[in-house]
Amino acid sequence: MGRIKGIIIDKDGTLFNYAEVWGPVVSRSIKNGLRSLNLPESRLDKVTLKFEIIFGIDRYKRNHKHGILFRNDLLLLNVAKLVLISLANGLNPFKVEKTIMEHIRHISDNIEQDIRNQEFPGIPEFIDSLKKEGMKVGLVTSDHMRSTTAFLRKMGIDGKLDFIATGDSGMPKKPDPGAVFEFMRKYGLKNEEVAVVGDSKIDMQFARNAKVGYTVAVLTGSGDKKLLGRMADKVYPAILDLYSDPVIFEKKS
Repeated sequence: MGRIKGIIIDKDGTLFNYAEVWGPVVSRSIKNGLRSLNLPESRLDKVTLKFEIIFGIDRYKRNHKHGILFRNDLLLLNVAKLVLISLANGLNPFKVEKTIMEHIRHISDNIEQDIRNQEFPGIPEFIDSLKKEGMKVGLVTSDHMRSTTAFLRKMGIDGKLDFIATGDSGMPKKPDPGAVFEFMRKYGLKNEEVAVVGDSKIDMQFARNAKVGYTVAVLTGSGDKKLLGRMADKVYPAILDLYSDPVIFEKKS
């Protein structure tokens, strides 16, 4: 394997634990949506938790590997679960889906406030270390630019990245490899000179479709070690464990 000269990193679930940051926020959005549909307060907490699990993260900051967030291939199964839970609670499943997704779409409206107490130790130093290795560093996320910018500022890496593609930046969404190709074009890189780091099956498909030279998975998103192990060249517990990776941080002789 040749030297890695560029690296693309996912944001949610990769630079930080997905559920630890987003779990309580998603829970609040789902609960507000169900409350607007007049679900009795006596059942609100229990039903909300069931929908959180379908979504993939919950109020207790747990990731659920088969959730919608992490497994696009299980969408029909998760929709079927949503329908059954809705009907069992006297709710119209079509209204439930529409209402919850409307609240989810506005999840980042108060993101600066929601993450004000979050800490992301070691992330600025990690990005600096990649740059010292001579790499171009890119971020590709399905999140919107406004929310992404808030996170980058909070993490202390705003202005440190060479390339950013968000869900509203006009780039094709993962697993379409268009963002990788644009990253390579911009910096004159070959496929084998690029690494991709992500936390989900979609991230691994994204890397595979781009035919990059090296694919790394971390377990701070879906946490599906078995699945990710089949698709990635290497799997680590968290992003900072990449310091020990001999391909990313090439050992000098």
